[in-house]
Order: sequence, then structure tokens, then C-alpha cells
Amino acid sequence: MNFDAFWQTHRRFILGYAGGVLGFFLVLFVLTSGARDKRDEAERSLRRTQRELQGDRYAASQVGELEQRLAELEQRNATLGSRALPPVRERFALPPTVPPSQHYIETTGALRQELVAWALRNDCEVDDSLGLPAVSPTQAQQIARVLRGLDVVERVVRLAVENGASAVEKISIGSRTSRGRGRNQPVLDVTQVTLEVVFERQTATPFLRALLEQEEAGTPTGLVALEVEPLKPRRLERRVMLEFGAGVLPEPVDEEGRP
Repeated sequence: MNFDAFWQTHRRFILGYAGGVLGFFLVLFVLTSGARDKRDEAERSLRRTQRELQGDRYAASQVGELEQRLAELEQRNATLGSRALPPVRERFALPPTVPPSQHYIETTGALRQELVAWALRNDCEVDDSLGLPAVSPTQAQQIARVLRGLDVVERVVRLAVENGASAVEKISIGSRTSRGRGRNQPVLDVTQVTLEVVFERQTATPFLRALLEQEEAGTPTGLVALEVEPLKPRRLERRVMLEFGAGVLPEPVDEEGRP
């Protein structure tokens, strides 16, 4: 058979067939190369995981010891917290059955009338704002924070009046959360409380002693700092500047991050 005649007759078919075969192998190459890359990546990931698993391992007994140690540390943490952080009394805690805003308005309104009037009857003028923010908080967390600070204010004001103070001034309850980044983020949610107690012709020693006895009695006020000014001869006045921190320990969470 004449090849030239065969080629001329079937050239289009032969070229089409050859192109199809070539295209098939090109597609096959692309597909297999992608699969090969994925396989290689999977093998590298498997080897990496195997190396990690060959690192430190803990036996069941060691895990038990670590869990026991963790429980001991949590108990120790709770004990230290109860000795340093002011307990929140029921009146100042958020009840589960009353909206936080309603509880805040009712509690602060009643306490203003009650505490300021009682102090005046005992010859002591109290800052009638009680350190509350000018704009009432609306979020439950902010309300809880302010009420914790108000709990401390009420206790300290009563101690001051009972021990001869003539005034309690410049009361301030912080309502902002301390913020940080990364490792600097604060662990405790702390409410800062500051105030000044004024004594006229009266020593501040009984008040300071009563304040410190609160710490020793297991009902801490969260005292952070205090400063006693020298007596002012003209007015026979002595001021005590106080700072408190009313905080709560973070709630423990489970493995899924839920409290």
C-alpha cells in the first residue's frame, strides 16, 4: 500500500487521533501531579504529627496528680480571694428574678435616702452622690460592677460615721473595665472606689482601727491604699484618703470554655 496515498487519505483522522491521545496524557499528567503534591503534603503532615506525639507524654497516674494539684490551687485561690476581696452582700447582688436596671434604680435610690439621712442625724455630711456615675449604667456587667463598689462605700461610710467623722467627701466608684492586651489583660474585674473621710477635732485612729479590723475579721473592704494628712491647725481638720478595689474572681470554665 502506498503510504503517501494512505497519509493523504487519512491525514485528518490520524492528526485528530494523535491530538486526542496527547491531550489525554496532558490532562492525566496535571491530575496526577496535583494528587502527588497532596499526597506529599499529607505525608509531611503525618510525619510532623508523629514527631509531636513522640514528645512529652503523661501516664494516667501523672494526669491524676496534675488534676489533684489543679484542684488544690483552685481551692487556695478561692481562699485567698475570700480574704482579700470584699464579699458582695445580698442587697447589692443582682437577683435572678428582677431586671438589673430596675434593681439598680431601686437599690441606689433607697440607699441614698437611708444612708445620707442617717449620717446627718449623726452630725456627718456625706457626698449624696455616693460616688454613683452621673448616667446610670444599662448593661448587667456594668451594673454589677457599680453595685460592688456601692457595697464598699456603704460599709466604709457607716464605719466613718460610727467613729466620729464629720464628713465623707469626694466619693467615686469607677465604672470602666480595665483593659489589656495578651498577657497584660487583667484577671480580676475590679471596681475602683476612692473617698475622703474628714475628722474635725477628732482623732482618726478609731476609724482606722475599725477599718483594719474588718480585714482581720474575714470581711475585707478591699483596702488598696490610705493616706492620712497632717492636722490642719486653722480648721483643726484631718483628712484620710482611701482607695479600695472591689473585685470578683473569674468563674471556672469547662473544657469547652463554658462557665
